[in-house]
Amino acid sequence: MRLHGIVMSATLDENPPGSDQIELTLWIQGVGPGKPRRIVVPYELLLSSPALDADAVQGHGFEAEVEQDESGRWIVGLIGFADGRVLRDPGE
Repeated sequence: MRLHGIVMSATLDENPPGSDQIELTLWIQGVGPGKPRRIVVPYELLLSSPALDADAVQGHGFEAEVEQDESGRWIVGLIGFADGRVLRDPGE
């Protein structure tokens, strides 16, 4: 599913706990009815941009391709931020 909107808040979380794998969880606005309000940028995508800061993306526009995983979370495969930064799944 393709989404675009604004990042309202972002946090870095360790998932699974104790694994040293960090995810970026984005709470988003402006994506339309029936679309997810929280998406997760997985560890693998964050590795492609280690300088990405959760505070730096808050308040910025984004466009992303997301898919729902088996646990119901919406996982990002590709995301571009209004500052021109693009993160994509290294397997694609």
